[in-house]
Amino acid sequence: MRSAFPIYLVGLGSWFVPLGIQMVLFSWLAAIVLHMDAFSVGLAQVALMAPGILFLPMGGLVADRGNARRLLLLYHLLYAVPPLVLGAVLAMGGLSYPLLIAYGLAAGSISAFAVPTRDALLPAVARGNLPRAVALATALQFVGQLIGIGCASQADRIGALPLLVGHATLVLLGAIAVWMLPDPPPHPPARHPNFWRSIADGIAEAARSEQIWPVLLLNFGIGVFYVGPFMAVLPLLVRDIYHGGAAEIAYVNLAFWAGTIVAAFAFAGLARNLTRRGRLVVCAVSVGAVILFGMALQPPFLVMNALCFVWGLGAGITLTQGRTVLQIVAPPTHRARLLALFQLGLGGGGPIGAFIAGTLASVLGLKLAMVLPALAMVVLIAMVLTFSRVWTMRTVERPA
Repeated sequence: MRSAFPIYLVGLGSWFVPLGIQMVLFSWLAAIVLHMDAFSVGLAQVALMAPGILFLPMGGLVADRGNARRLLLLYHLLYAVPPLVLGAVLAMGGLSYPLLIAYGLAAGSISAFAVPTRDALLPAVARGNLPRAVALATALQFVGQLIGIGCASQADRIGALPLLVGHATLVLLGAIAVWMLPDPPPHPPARHPNFWRSIADGIAEAARSEQIWPVLLLNFGIGVFYVGPFMAVLPLLVRDIYHGGAAEIAYVNLAFWAGTIVAAFAFAGLARNLTRRGRLVVCAVSVGAVILFGMALQPPFLVMNALCFVWGLGAGITLTQGRTVLQIVAPPTHRARLLALFQLGLGGGGPIGAFIAGTLASVLGLKLAMVLPALAMVVLIAMVLTFSRVWTMRTVERPA
């Protein structure tokens, strides 16, 4: 059983390297190859992230009720299909905006099911130090994305087809690692057999917990006010202000994810010594608003990358500590659904934010498309601090 966690990490890496490729490649195809306007780029990002609004809660419910390992194996096999189809169409010279939208919907839907399923497997393989396992898994996720982003930075030189083939190959190889994992313990019978009542039960469990709901609300704010501008505005900033292409899009992504890796590894070492995780989340989320204000000034490109790195540090703290709170506090019967709600803040709030940010960029310009979300996030942070105990709460792992 001790060897299960490294195998889990291999399967995780095989998913997030392709995801890193997709992050840059999708933006590059929309903004640079098809040269779409700000609204269309934002709408394309909505297509990639919107399935999370519906399918993340469903994926969490399915994982709570089924065998998470077998489900994740199925998702790996399915996730190889969209890049292969897009690659085949590209090889025939048929790239179009509707095709890119279809790719985003398909890939986003599969990811929405896979994320809570993989998170639900983690306690079964962690064995002994769940906060450290969460931090290491999060760090490897970022490392994988960073490697994928680095590969995708060569899109201007090698084209999209080799990257899409590599994407599909890695995901299929990762299916072997998932197949080698042990089955998780069986679940008790579901409290509510009806789908919507089960989803409502998960939301009610989050609302009852004074530790969970503020973390979930802040995470939703991150999706709307941070992920949206990051996905929809930064590619346009690179194109229109810094006159860059795939390499420059990759650089800002590399800087961001490098920051998340540094933060995640640092907190893997500190995992068991931390108790004020809510306070850390609030401080890290606040950093993002300051960074957006700085980016709105359109500084030199090197400074822009430095800002992305600091933003990534904040993201690494938020994701590791927020997930740790949920893994520790959530009851096993609701864990996948609550983790799905956490991811819904990014995967569900993201498309809302991308649509808003893309529209603001088209109507009011790039600067206000960053300033207004930053101001909105400041208001949300103030509300959470006022109406919750997030600043003073303590979260400690229960004895096994």
